[in-house]
Amino acid sequence: MHLSLLQFIIIIASVIFFLFWVDLYKRKKATILHLIVFVWGSFLLILFSFDVSTLDKFWSFFWLTRWADLLVYIAIIVLAYFYITLYNKNIKDSQELTKLISALAIEKWYEEEKEKTKKYINSDFKDDFVFNIRVYNEAPMLSNVIDEIINAWFKKLVFINDGSNDDSKEILEKKKEENPECIFIILTHKINRWWWAANQTWYKFIQRYAEQLKVKWFVWFDPDGQMDIKDMDTFISAIQKDNWKFDAYLWSRFIKWWSSDNIPKSRKIILKISKFITKCFYWIKVSDPHNGYRVINIESLKKIHLTADWMHYANELNEQIQKNHFKAKEIPVHIHYTDYSLWKWQKNSNSIKLWLQMIYQKIFFR
Repeated sequence: MHLSLLQFIIIIASVIFFLFWVDLYKRKKATILHLIVFVWGSFLLILFSFDVSTLDKFWSFFWLTRWADLLVYIAIIVLAYFYITLYNKNIKDSQELTKLISALAIEKWYEEEKEKTKKYINSDFKDDFVFNIRVYNEAPMLSNVIDEIINAWFKKLVFINDGSNDDSKEILEKKKEENPECIFIILTHKINRWWWAANQTWYKFIQRYAEQLKVKWFVWFDPDGQMDIKDMDTFISAIQKDNWKFDAYLWSRFIKWWSSDNIPKSRKIILKISKFITKCFYWIKVSDPHNGYRVINIESLKKIHLTADWMHYANELNEQIQKNHFKAKEIPVHIHYTDYSLWKWQKNSNSIKLWLQMIYQKIFFR
């Protein structure tokens, strides 16, 4: 059979599509969407190459009847390619900025506070936990949240002051003076870099200084009042009952009972959609993928490497848990949705941004 130049080009394109799939599969980043786009795309291109009439029908479906039309389509594809390339470059630059901000925050603490940090032998099991709290303009709720944690006899706290421009920094300094019996560490981002940057700063700091702080468990906690410190009793009971065999304990608003107060119906729908998308893109089966109340042991934390500089950081963490074969268990918690917390962080539009970021990260980002 004699192949035309067009047929030959199409066959080469199909091979390239299939190699894209192989590369993703080897790097364990392949998803169902990749399977559809690249494997089935390869099949369709092969079909078109040997049956030109099928290709003609396909082109006519998109109203492509002239070579001039083909040039327009090619131009659009090229523009899209350059847009994605520039966007990838922008994301990588943003990641480097986050690394710099995190490193500066840790080094500043090292220079000013390292020798002041108390060293003592744990006298209570609760001393094994270090609370990690990201603070950005949280003055209305911050003082009460800190008091609740300390009153529950947790004495080791690490705060990321993420470029706050209200009274948050002053509140942190005041609480540090009022509680000299606590290990009270404040790491400051010179500019606001959001949740994902705070995660990277926490992880690097704790991975480096966990032995000095004498901690065994890392706790994520929010300063907006939506998390209940009493749920730590549930986490601790699970850890002791399981005899320390699990690496990570993840919150869930969806197991055993509905445990969130005053959650809007729109939020329930969004969380269900997020669960479905997470399963499709990350092959992760969790009931509440975008959880913020987590407890993970330090030895497991040391194996986690996050690069996300977007809102999909929670999915990257879940992906790391799966990649490192951690034993994880979901724990029911009581989340208190208030007007303040919904206004501060829980905008529905954020979920749409998150879905788009997940799609972009999995398909286009390199």
